[in-house]
Amino acid sequence: MRAEVVRRFHDAHEALYGYCYRDDPRHPVEWVNLRVSGIGPIERPRPAERPPGDGDPSRARTGTRAVHFDAWEEAAVYRREKLAPGDTVEGPAVIEEFGSTLPLHPGFTAALDGHGNLVVTR
Repeated sequence: MRAEVVRRFHDAHEALYGYCYRDDPRHPVEWVNLRVSGIGPIERPRPAERPPGDGDPSRARTGTRAVHFDAWEEAAVYRREKLAPGDTVEGPAVIEEFGSTLPLHPGFTAALDGHGNLVVTR
């Protein structure tokens, strides 16, 4: 199969550019990308649900900091990875994780669902 691919590469290169290095060992063919597609029925995996917490998000709280929503105010700060399903955080708050920060405005709540999604409601 490898020899067939190399032969086709040289044929295509020669047709497109008018030359090739088919017989020159100083210029070997190098595969940079290889893509494969498969078609057929699959059974989609079901995402596992995380075990529920006790509904108390204080285990994830790291302190407070000043945040400007409509005015400056102290907001509780939480680590998202320490929240558990069933935990509800009430704004004003900040939920932090690697690569993302969720400012939770006053009057909003964020609840962690069974799959770890934050569901924000007013």
